[in-house]
Amino acid sequence: MNTIAQLDEEKEEIMMVALKNNNMTISHCIGELNRPIRHGGSVHGHVVIDRDREMGDYNLFMDYFSPNPRYGEALFRRRYRMSQDLFLQIVGVVTNHDNYFHQRRNATGRIGSSALQKITAVFRMLAYGVPADSIDEYVKIGESTAIEMYEKVLSIYCPNIWRTLSKKT
Repeated sequence: MNTIAQLDEEKEEIMMVALKNNNMTISHCIGELNRPIRHGGSVHGHVVIDRDREMGDYNLFMDYFSPNPRYGEALFRRRYRMSQDLFLQIVGVVTNHDNYFHQRRNATGRIGSSALQKITAVFRMLAYGVPADSIDEYVKIGESTAIEMYEKVLSIYCPNIWRTLSKKT
């Protein structure tokens, strides 16, 4: 059983990772300003949407996870339907279980979605039953990615239920 001191250490560690990712995002954005535009490599018929994931990550961090968040613990609890401590523990478990939830650069060198964005997307779908394509507006994650993350989280926390559901489809 975790003590309060251990929970505080875990929360601090997760927050430090989030701060590091935020700094990496800001550095990347500054570097992007000086980078020449390249074209090519897109899939025929595929519409590329510039979601500005970096700004989505920054806004999410400032709204809920910064040292002085825009929205306090009460609004976090209401919107996420859990405490911030529990949410951050889940983020830690999921990112330790599956590297998919780590923030990485894509093939073009752009920074992808953060673990906070990815898990927030999943919990918005779980808590409110919102469709995956509506996640894009705030969290800045596309529908197919949101569905993929949802399936991965369910397979971690509900493996027996997920296997049963997967066999039916």
